[in-house]
Amino acid sequence: MNGRMPSRKTSKSDNGSLDHQIALTARQEEVLGKALVKGYFEFPRRISLTNLSELVGVRPSTLSEILRSAERRVLESTVRVQIHERQRPQRSP
Repeated sequence: MNGRMPSRKTSKSDNGSLDHQIALTARQEEVLGKALVKGYFEFPRRISLTNLSELVGVRPSTLSEILRSAERRVLESTVRVQIHERQRPQRSP
């Protein structure tokens, strides 16, 4: 993680529904925005991870990490499930 503070927070609107303003870093929000605009999440993709990484100015592996981290935050907020990094399946006896 880059240590930047989240740029948005989840809040409730006047009618009680979630506005889904997710706690993304500024970089995550920037990268997700570019990915959406360029068609990275389309089927089929309109831009590859490699080409998007060149546009954003990072290596493909770094872009993948940024996207996965942002996606996780969006999913955790939307689905309201917290998955712990160190959680491991228990072995059966």
